[in-house]
Amino acid sequence: MSATDETVEQLLASMTRKRLFAAINRKVAEDAEITPYVADHLRYMIELEGRGLLWASGPFVEPGVQVGDGLTILNTGTADEARELLAEDPLCRRGLRTFEGPFPWELREGRIPISLVASSSSFHLH
Repeated sequence: MSATDETVEQLLASMTRKRLFAAINRKVAEDAEITPYVADHLRYMIELEGRGLLWASGPFVEPGVQVGDGLTILNTGTADEARELLAEDPLCRRGLRTFEGPFPWELREGRIPISLVASSSSFHLH
């Protein structure tokens, strides 16, 4: 093993290296067709979140666009499980949205700063 390889291995050794599955969501219908089902989509995503299967999800920000393209990262054991969950999204089931992936993704670096205010049971993401 080269010195460079050893250095990389040392740096990777302490990293989280959590395996997740990422997908790009693509809008394939007009807003008027999608809008009646946005609440169903949001309830589904909240359900996945509650079950510990949704690590992160949200739209790419476009001013004035409520539902457009976005990113979803799932916490499942396999790509097949992630694919099934993505396909069950009410927008995908109705043919209003498609997805690319899921792609295996590994969480290595990053920081999520959160402040908890215990006296008011509130928190703030920075």
